[in-house]
Amino acid sequence: MGSAVDPEIVALGSIVISSLVGNAVQDAWTWGKGRLVALFVRDGAEEAAVGDELEQARRQALEAGEAGDEGTVTEITDEWSSRVLELFAERPDAVREVRELVGEALTRATPAEASLALLHYVNHTALFREMDGHWRACRAAGTLTSVFLSGVRGVGKRSTAQQWIHSHRDVLFGVFLQADLGMQGGRMVDPAVVLERWLEELDVPRDERPGDVPAKARRVRHELRDRSVVFLLENVTTTRQVRDLLTDQPYGVVLMTGQEAPHDLTTFLEFLPLPVPALRDEHALELLVKVSRTTEDPAKLEPIVRHLGGLPLALRLIAGHLKAPVPGVIEDVGARLADRAARQELLDVDDPNPLPEALELAYGRMAVRTAQLYRRLGLLMCEDFQLDTVFALVSDWEPSEARTALSALISGGLVERRGLDTYRMHILVHDHASIVAERDETESEREAVRRRIVHHFLRITERGEQTLSTRWLYSPMNAFPADTAADERRQTEALRELARREAGIFAAVRLAAEAGLHLEAWRLSQAIRTFCLRTGRDTQWIEAAEIGLASALETGDTMAVARASYEVGFAHLERWNVEEGDSRLAREHFEQALSLVNPGVPGRSEGERRTESSVLEGLGLLERKLKRPGHAIDLFSRAQAALEGIDHPRGEALLALHLGSTYTALERHDAAEGELLRAVEEFEGLPDGPDRFNMAKARLRLAENRRACGRLREAVEALDLAVDGMTGVGSAYYAAQALLLRGDVRVQLGEREAAVEDWTSARALFAEEGSIHEGEAQHRLEREGGEEE
Repeated sequence: MGSAVDPEIVALGSIVISSLVGNAVQDAWTWGKGRLVALFVRDGAEEAAVGDELEQARRQALEAGEAGDEGTVTEITDEWSSRVLELFAERPDAVREVRELVGEALTRATPAEASLALLHYVNHTALFREMDGHWRACRAAGTLTSVFLSGVRGVGKRSTAQQWIHSHRDVLFGVFLQADLGMQGGRMVDPAVVLERWLEELDVPRDERPGDVPAKARRVRHELRDRSVVFLLENVTTTRQVRDLLTDQPYGVVLMTGQEAPHDLTTFLEFLPLPVPALRDEHALELLVKVSRTTEDPAKLEPIVRHLGGLPLALRLIAGHLKAPVPGVIEDVGARLADRAARQELLDVDDPNPLPEALELAYGRMAVRTAQLYRRLGLLMCEDFQLDTVFALVSDWEPSEARTALSALISGGLVERRGLDTYRMHILVHDHASIVAERDETESEREAVRRRIVHHFLRITERGEQTLSTRWLYSPMNAFPADTAADERRQTEALRELARREAGIFAAVRLAAEAGLHLEAWRLSQAIRTFCLRTGRDTQWIEAAEIGLASALETGDTMAVARASYEVGFAHLERWNVEEGDSRLAREHFEQALSLVNPGVPGRSEGERRTESSVLEGLGLLERKLKRPGHAIDLFSRAQAALEGIDHPRGEALLALHLGSTYTALERHDAAEGELLRAVEEFEGLPDGPDRFNMAKARLRLAENRRACGRLREAVEALDLAVDGMTGVGSAYYAAQALLLRGDVRVQLGEREAAVEDWTSARALFAEEGSIHEGEAQHRLEREGGEEE
């Protein structure tokens, strides 16, 4: 592949083929075939021929997949993926087309957790009967259905929950919320992280997401009112983990999994405890035959089954060895498992030491490349990963070699495909891969792999940040990629791609720091800011920023420490959790950053002056949140002064916007008018093109100022432009705010019919955005006797 080739670009070629040619869903193929054909032809002369080739390739891939012939599937994927890469070399613009096609395929893909049919699932009929009876009784009583599936790791608790959900998919439509509450990074998952992700999935407007955990939980419950909801909470160990996550919706379903239910869970929640038993021998044999697709006499497999304790994970691992029709395989596997010590190792799956024999057997029989990829995946954090990460781990291989090795791991049950371009290892498998990586790789080899992982995620994250924002970032050695902020379509794409990889990105921050890659750690923490800001990942943002600050201190780079301190302060400012002391922590970190850039000292660098301005801006926003506009004005003015002589038009425009709003709070309306008009002008004249969103936002603040000083007709004029501007950039939430305010002003002007029209439009937009402000518009309509729905 070569280290100069971007793994993400290489992965695109594979994903676009596997998502369409390898997709058994006819609708997906019908939707994507024309787009795929168009990639390879430009004049139309070859269109029919290419279409026929693709149809034949898809038919062969599906037939091979159904027959268990994974080698043929891999060959077809390799051939067409190579053709896509050749196309990229000939026509670099095709990368953009393929990226868009993959993005649409990802958007159209059905979430695997909610509805993917679980192939080869067997038995547990009695268990499902109990779950069904409990569910029906709870529905009849109008109460929440809660079930706790317990059992040892590897017994199939998660698969059982998924299978039950899938079997009721025609009834359990609505919202599906999932969380893995197991140990990550050496500690349990913070409920705040889960709630922040759920608020994003529920499309709660960013400006309405609260800072503290109880308020986050209340907002999730508000969003779920009168909606059918299914929760899947995996690896539950304590009651505290789930207390804030659950709703009391009468038609909701909560499925929890864990080794055992917390002893005090009954004090919080009524639930049906159900242990998931190991499979009986006849069902274990059925699973082994189905997964392995072996044509051998099932009776020959019975000795193997008797040694595996009925654990689906162990059965699936062993099945991987039986797929190849090599003489003597069954006898060899049986002999290995017949040894009593080995059998005890296998059955004690809840204890990672000694290693389960099934995993050692699987590892020992791997091809060299497959074993190497297995070890390298063990050096990743145990999180979801994507194909480009696989290519980054083996960047010196040919793409076909990487795909073949990954396919072998999937076929062997060691890697699970969780959706289109999403993969994961079971925690027990990952533990083993990590152990053999430590055992069989040299320290220098492990260090090189960790560096590859970190650099891969650093490249993705910095490129994403550069797409989302034009803000200035400290970049020693000019390491930050040169790019400019992109249009809305590319920004939406960047947010989606970062969201798909967020688990890996946050894990990479921790990995970089633990591996002593401190420069990379703080650069990663700096580059996740806009993603976190837009998606509300406040808790993970703060943690990553704090790791970045610790790493910046290790580098000895004073500017890096100043920037990292500023980032920590801004993350606390954005979360604004009073119970966690965010106002104090934000101030402390801002002041630390300010002390490191030598305010007022002549001859400072541009970076120091930019940092001073950013920190003063942050302190000004802090004072404004504390309802002290007088202090804020002074800080914003000092921030402006720090930029004197520096070409930073966006920063100047933002400070003018802040100053204008703050002058309004101080009732200095003339000063506010001047600053807000200047903000509009400066946002319009930015070198990379007008910032229409912030132009409209400045006009909205201008209207608020004019209304406050009685200039009502001029306020309406500003609001007309604000509504048009917000609508033009697709910001329905802020358009609704402008419409709500315009209705209020029109009532003051005696224009009742026009006001009702504005409030009606605002109500519709707030409802579309899932905003609690819908009620405010409704209240105005009821008060004025306006039309009701």
